[in-house]
Amino acid sequence: MRDFLVETPDVLERATASLGWLVVMAAIALGALLLYLLFARSGHPPMPPPGDNPQGALYVRDLGRLPDGRHTFDLVYALDLRNPGSMAYTTERLALRDPPAAGDVIDLGPAPDVFTPPAAPWHQAFWQRTSLPGHGVPGQSRVLRAHFRINASPDRIADLAIGYGLVHEQRGWFGHRRITDDDGRDEEVQLGAVLRAHCPLGVKIQNGETKSLCGS
Repeated sequence: MRDFLVETPDVLERATASLGWLVVMAAIALGALLLYLLFARSGHPPMPPPGDNPQGALYVRDLGRLPDGRHTFDLVYALDLRNPGSMAYTTERLALRDPPAAGDVIDLGPAPDVFTPPAAPWHQAFWQRTSLPGHGVPGQSRVLRAHFRINASPDRIADLAIGYGLVHEQRGWFGHRRITDDDGRDEEVQLGAVLRAHCPLGVKIQNGETKSLCGS
């Protein structure tokens, strides 16, 4: 009986210590789970891999010479979005610039921004934003197109861009909220390259590379 009374406090102390560690470990696990729910899952869903999404191309053809020496050019920019999900808006922007000064090194300056007016020496000829509330179905591709016809000198440079806003659901302390990510693509062309191609179908510009649509 004496041994039992002596050993009982030690057993209770060890049991209490073990229980305390279990409480601490459970609290740590609960905290880790809470952090995962708040941060790991509250961000944006994984974005599509770069390179193939989106894929855009600019098509330009010469429609003929005008009496003042300018030409009429037809420009179509097509941007293929693969599984974009819900879209809030799209934008179209056409910018033009005069030919750079001749020299061994020609500074073309930065490309125009898709969402703000371009800096000099670019001139924004057109900009438009179209709202698309709730547009887009996950799992479906969508092709955005911008079509312009301009009268311009062949030595001018044209830059055509399409922007868009993708809507995502974000989870936080107070439920879900919708946020919009801005993105866009553009291609530029020196209009004289269309004439030098000697192709009635025009040229295709993709990733900065110009190719005749009549083949090699």
